[in-house]
Order: sequence, then C-alpha cells, then structure tokens
Amino acid sequence: MLQNSFGLSDRSAVLAYPMHGQVKLSAEGYRTRDGHVIEWLGRIVGGVTVVSRPEPAPLAVLPLRGGAPAPGTRSVRTNAWRIPTLDRRRWWPRSAAAYPSLPPAIADVPAIIWNPFAALAPGPRNPFSDSRTVVLDLLDDWTRHFAFRTIAPEVERAYRAAFERADHVTANGEGTAELARRFGRDDVHLIPNGCDPDTFDATSTATGPTTVGYVGKIGRRLDLEGILAAVQEMPEVSFRFAGPILDREYEAPLRRLPNLTLLGDVHYDAVPDLLQTFDVGWVPHRVGDGEVGGDVIKTYEYRAAGLPVLSTLIDGAGVRGLDGVTAAPLEHHAAVLRAWTAGGPRVQRRPTFVPTELTWRHKTESLAGMLGLTPENEEVYPCAS
Repeated sequence: MLQNSFGLSDRSAVLAYPMHGQVKLSAEGYRTRDGHVIEWLGRIVGGVTVVSRPEPAPLAVLPLRGGAPAPGTRSVRTNAWRIPTLDRRRWWPRSAAAYPSLPPAIADVPAIIWNPFAALAPGPRNPFSDSRTVVLDLLDDWTRHFAFRTIAPEVERAYRAAFERADHVTANGEGTAELARRFGRDDVHLIPNGCDPDTFDATSTATGPTTVGYVGKIGRRLDLEGILAAVQEMPEVSFRFAGPILDREYEAPLRRLPNLTLLGDVHYDAVPDLLQTFDVGWVPHRVGDGEVGGDVIKTYEYRAAGLPVLSTLIDGAGVRGLDGVTAAPLEHHAAVLRAWTAGGPRVQRRPTFVPTELTWRHKTESLAGMLGLTPENEEVYPCAS
C-alpha cells in the first residue's frame, strides 16, 4: 500500500526506518537484520509503521513485489522530486530531505532506525526530533564500506548527527560497536545477529558430488581471488552461490568455473529448502581490509539447517555461541573440505540446538525493551494494513 502521509497515526506503536524500504523487504523477503526485527516487532508488539527511504518519483509508484507488508506492520512510502545522479550512492543524502513529516499526534511514538541519513532530515521530517525514544541499530560500518566511499563526508555527517541524538545505540558486531565508540558512544550495546531456528530443517536432500553452498550478496565483501583458487583446487566439489551480484567484475570469473553455479537471487522463503541441498555452508569473506564491521546472518542460518560451516577468520566467526563453525584462512579451506569428505561425497549433518538468546525473537524483545515497548507473550497483529 502506498501512503504519502501517515494517516491513522493513532495506530502506530513504533516507527521503523529500515536501511532501504518496503519495496525491498517485500521483494526479497524479510532476510536482513532490519527486516527480521521489523517482522518480529509486528508479531509481538504490532502497530509497526515502516517508513521507507524516499524513492525517486518514477519508482515510488511501483507496486510491492512479493506480497503485502508483514502482519502487524504498515508501509509509508514517499517519493522525492529530485533527479538521481550517476553516482547512485548520492541518493542516500539527497533523499533524506524527502522523508515524510511526522504529525504532532505521534511525537512520543518511539522509533528504531537503521538508516543514519534519517538524522539529516529537516524539521518535522526528522525522527530524532520531538520527545520520542530513539534506538539507532547499527548494520555495517558505512565509514569503512567500499560502496559509500564516494559520499564519505556525508556518511560522517549522518553518523555524527545520529549518534548525538539517539537515546540508545545497539551494534550487530564488534566492528560496528567500535564505530559507535569512535563517535563517543561508549554506552553502545552489542546485540549480534541471529536466526529463526524453526524456519530451517536439518534433513539433507543433497545428492551427487559434495555441494558447498553460499547464500548472500556477491560482491567486494567476498574474497574473489581466494574463492577462485579454492574452487579450482577442488574440481570434484560442486559450489553453488545464491544471491544478487552487486559488483559486475565478480560475475565473469565465477561463471568461468565449471564446478561453480550462480543461482541468482533467491527469495528468502526458498532459502530453507535450498540449504537442505547443501553439504557445507560457506562464508568466504574478506578478512581485514575487506570487512565492514557487521555480523554474518548466514552463519546462524547454516547452523540452524544443520550444516557444518566453513568460514574465513572474520570478526565474530566461531564466537557467537554456535557449535559446528570452523574458521580458517581461505587458503586452508580445500584441505578442510577434503578431510570432511574423506569417507564419501556427503558431509555429515550436524544438527544443533540454537539457544534462545540467538533467536530473532529474543533480540527483538531486547530492542523493544529499549523502545519502552512491552512484547506480548503470544503473537499479535493489531494495525495490519
């Protein structure tokens, strides 16, 4: 549903400002941290008003692909009568001025914010204004993220304004917690990512050669040279990558590998079945200069599906309260996989119990508490529209 004004403001229990907006959430499934938290707030609190990042006017009229907003949530989408530049990243600061005005009737409705550029919105459009409680929940460190290098000054300005005005700051990993501290927020709360364990099934449907799978964005966060070397070293292993290709220079080298298949983007609803076809969950991320400070959601999901996980030595790997995660330099991954497959192509599933504190519900309840909201014991869906 497209709304250019809040309306029905008395129905809002909490405002949510995702990194992108409702179109992306609906088209891909609620697979990102902000998506999972929004979905759970709708289930246990209800009355979630999702305020999308403003879109260029021609895009604002597009329907929501993939279905309606999650139960207990409603969408406020706005358009901006501004012309995007060739550098798409400049839309982030340019669009902030077009966030919708917040009516006085919801001046005390709390807000959870993932897009720091909302802090640059003027006057009544700024969710950090008024008397509301604001939680700034950090995703990747955009000051280190390669995609935001062309707008580095604007990123700094947005973070400075957001950190200065947020009542609570939460971080998904050690890198984003350090980001908060650099801006003077020593009170940052570390709340790593998680999963919905009941969504996944540890039963294997893998067939044929050993299948090593990756689910996620395909771009500069991945160690391309290391991936190419590992895949070429193991021609007897089938590698399957599911996810959108963000950086075009990755596509051709990966497609040239005869034992690697690019599956394209996969809607989140189809991910549990896909994981059943894997033998191993792979996290071939860059270490050091290529890291962007966040936490890797796929590790939790791989383990909820019973997959043994093979990861590079990124921050947080193997220290999140999960068993079955092997962290090693990427050049050693071929040797690890050969050891795991010494008895045949199938790698034994390792079903695990995901502790309550690693679930999205538990993490959302913690965030809800900071917002001054009291979650219900059962799922509730008031104000869905």
